[in-house]
Amino acid sequence: MINTDNCILEHPIEGLDVNKWQQLVNMMAELFDAASGVIVQYRQETFNVVATSSNEDNFLRVNASWPWDIKSFCRRIVETNDKLYVNNAASDEEWACAPPVSDGPVRSYLGYPLYWPNGSLFGSFCVIDTKPTNYPEPLNKMLGQLKLIVESELRHVSNILETKALLAEKIEQEQQLKKLALYDQLTKCANRNLLTERIDYQIAQANRNESKFSVIYFDLDKFKPVNDTYGHQCGDVVLANIAKEVKSIVRDTDTVARIGGDEFVIVMNKKINDDKIKQKLLDVVETPIQYGDVSVYVSASIGVATYPDDGKSMKALLASADANMYQSKSTKIAIG
Repeated sequence: MINTDNCILEHPIEGLDVNKWQQLVNMMAELFDAASGVIVQYRQETFNVVATSSNEDNFLRVNASWPWDIKSFCRRIVETNDKLYVNNAASDEEWACAPPVSDGPVRSYLGYPLYWPNGSLFGSFCVIDTKPTNYPEPLNKMLGQLKLIVESELRHVSNILETKALLAEKIEQEQQLKKLALYDQLTKCANRNLLTERIDYQIAQANRNESKFSVIYFDLDKFKPVNDTYGHQCGDVVLANIAKEVKSIVRDTDTVARIGGDEFVIVMNKKINDDKIKQKLLDVVETPIQYGDVSVYVSASIGVATYPDDGKSMKALLASADANMYQSKSTKIAIG
């Protein structure tokens, strides 16, 4: 969106071709045989010349500015929100003492208010001369029509920017919906939907390359007592922390998914050394997690399955890895 408080020279508006304005003010000066064709922006109690004709006798320059408290013709347009024509300012009782006249060369002024697309005042669109004038009514009205070109350009650019903003917002919303659909919100791991996509992809790659990949299934031991003793908020902290640490020891090409309360699956993109990865996981999971003044301890039971040796589908691979995990858990219980 356009910030109407910014000077368009200091903060150019994307897509706005000020060169078109330059051509327009040049034409205004020529049509009216005037010293200056001008587009003035009003903002923050200041008037800024944002475009002015390039004829040699023009006394105004781009970036010229003056404050609100100086009596000026442009200020009158802002105050009345209406057009203004003063054909001989030096002999006009109201305007003879205005600084642009008494201390400057201005003798004639014809201006119309310019508006932003939202209806607020942009500034003024005017022809200024160093001699008295007597513009006929058709010429006067023509200036009112020419200023619509500037307003049309502002509206066009505003529409483009608004459309871009809406598209960006839509893309962001779609990305958020995708995250909700594919990721676990607590741990930021993949959920079962994304897990299915990743395993299907790995199966296709393995079949194409005649290669193998492994799936790791693990759940947390001693996790229920954490919830029972310290509350579910502590349990959430433990899950989020473990997910973060597990993701830190696998590659970007691997996928960590949470598929249940304390159950996780890791899809590796190649066959792994079971004992080595199990030990790395245990080292991460068994590291104490600080929750307030308490150090929380959990462990894990881990099972591994490899495609296609232990299954040729996601269901078969997870079932095999799950069975290996429970065998590991049973062994722990028997030993313990």
